[in-house]
Amino acid sequence: MPRTSIREQALFELREFCILSVYLWVCFAAIVFLKYSILRQEGVAYLPFGMAAIKAVVSAKFLMLGNVLRLSGGHAGERLVVTILRRTLALLILLVVLTTLEEVALAAIYGRPIFTAVEDVGGSTAMQSAASIFVMLLILIPYVGMRSLGEVMGEDVLYRLLVKRQREGP
Repeated sequence: MPRTSIREQALFELREFCILSVYLWVCFAAIVFLKYSILRQEGVAYLPFGMAAIKAVVSAKFLMLGNVLRLSGGHAGERLVVTILRRTLALLILLVVLTTLEEVALAAIYGRPIFTAVEDVGGSTAMQSAASIFVMLLILIPYVGMRSLGEVMGEDVLYRLLVKRQREGP
């Protein structure tokens, strides 16, 4: 593998961060839109797309940190699906822990009770928290799957298959 300059590596990581942030924002915005449509029927005004964008950027930052730490790398002879699931679970745990720590720190800075910070992570009930974590798991699976496929196939091959026009005919 050819060595890349620090500038090239920084540009690559910035591009990856931006793509991941947009992906997460689209996912979070879809959830916000669903919540809005349900609450609107009950007469509740709710549409924080800006918060979805901020949450996407913060989550992307945490996920990029998890990638740098190389959480749960593949093992020789392991099925790709097992690697994807293990990496997804590792990133999910990291995301929940770091998000919780961030909310606790913000609560301490602003003088709010710690328990309200924990509620801000997933919801005010255990069921809401479990649902939020499950949705995040479902959001992470395609992300981790595409990264893992890129590692196995080569990112240039995966990019060519996904983005470039395919030749017609056999």
